Amino acid sequence: MRKFILLVVLVAFQFGTAQEKNEENKKSNAEATFYIGVNAHIQDNLNLNKNLQASNVVLLDNSPAEFVFGFNVFGKKYSSDFEFGFGENKKENLSSKNKNMHFTGRIRFHYNLINKTNFAFTSGLSLAGTSSEVDLYSKNNTIDFNNLNPNTNGGLLSIRNQMFYAGPSLSIYLFKDKFYKVRLNCAYELAFTNGKWKSDYGNIANSINERNNNRFVVGLVF
Repeated sequence: MRKFILLVVLVAFQFGTAQEKNEENKKSNAEATFYIGVNAHIQDNLNLNKNLQASNVVLLDNSPAEFVFGFNVFGKKYSSDFEFGFGENKKENLSSKNKNMHFTGRIRFHYNLINKTNFAFTSGLSLAGTSSEVDLYSKNNTIDFNNLNPNTNGGLLSIRNQMFYAGPSLSIYLFKDKFYKVRLNCAYELAFTNGKWKSDYGNIANSINERNNNRFVVGLVF
């Protein structure tokens, strides 16, 4: 009988130890989730806008919004994001209008400063690259289908640039243990490339760049 009791105690102890190890492994394992949301790029006045204003052309939006989707990996001490965003903004005045399309790829590397069951606060580095394409239209332009020679049909300018950014960022996780997770992301991204404006549809003269045009990024994802 004593041997049987001892055997039961040993089995119970082994089972309890295994359960504790399983719980520890679950806590230490990283959790991977997909998310969607929106970002806003709040930036200094574009150098391009200075030239547009001098030419009496409608200015680009300095705070373009974008739809984002990404993949978040959240571990015990560290977390990271792999995020893609795209947006399209339009503005117009009496004589002109524009369309600004941009695509962004972003990676975040964060240290989890606070990691609770339903709340977390993390901070680290954000790396991002944005490719923009801007179309400028004259509202007085007429397209004649009896004369489609491009040399006689002006009124449209199409230009593009690419920028690389890096800077400090932070994230606040709310309802982390729920199905309806919410996260606020903020970053101040410094421009590390000159972002020279180019075109695939004509030769460029007196081009400008967007060097040092840093931006503040705020986003809400689910």
